[in-house]
Amino acid sequence: MTFDNSVPLHPTAQKLVDTVITMLETTPYTNIKSESVLIRSGISRGPLYHHFRNFEELIATAHSQIYKSTVDQFTNQLLIEITRAQDVGVAKRKFVSLLTDALEANSSSQRRVKLGVLHGASSSPVLRGEIATIQEGLNQRWMQIHQICLDKGWCGSQYASESVAILMQSTLLGRVLDDMALTQMNLGSWIYALTGVFEHFFLKVD
Repeated sequence: MTFDNSVPLHPTAQKLVDTVITMLETTPYTNIKSESVLIRSGISRGPLYHHFRNFEELIATAHSQIYKSTVDQFTNQLLIEITRAQDVGVAKRKFVSLLTDALEANSSSQRRVKLGVLHGASSSPVLRGEIATIQEGLNQRWMQIHQICLDKGWCGSQYASESVAILMQSTLLGRVLDDMALTQMNLGSWIYALTGVFEHFFLKVD
């Protein structure tokens, strides 16, 4: 069983998920036990196993919601703005504005949690199934953005949209590597570098 991420959970199920999400801010998921979740949420064991097949599914759903929240807002808004933009200059300014907001709101701990979700998916079939659905939606949005830029004549066709979608996500995720360095890049450097990557794939004509 995998949850449809587009359908809101029952309020009781969502309260359990929210409790796990809060606990994940300070506790590795391997140290979170069902008893602790039930005590903190004030929900009894019966509803937990009514809404979730097992405790692993609850943890997987919490992880998938965390992952979805970190990837959806930026690409959804970028798709809207690129569709509306009438020229390359406006498109670039909108990207920089949205990117700045996203980077300022995204802390190093949030980036580590996102990376942890991806790592957890490698060993959990339940979580992998949920992340796969979210990831497919994200790939499709990046591909749409690229296609819109192609249709508007803002970029060339030398790159397949599927490749561009993966490369953009990999580049954005790369900030986690910078978090582990002794000296990190500042926010302005990241914005400049990521804007250059975006321009190359989306705003550069053959």
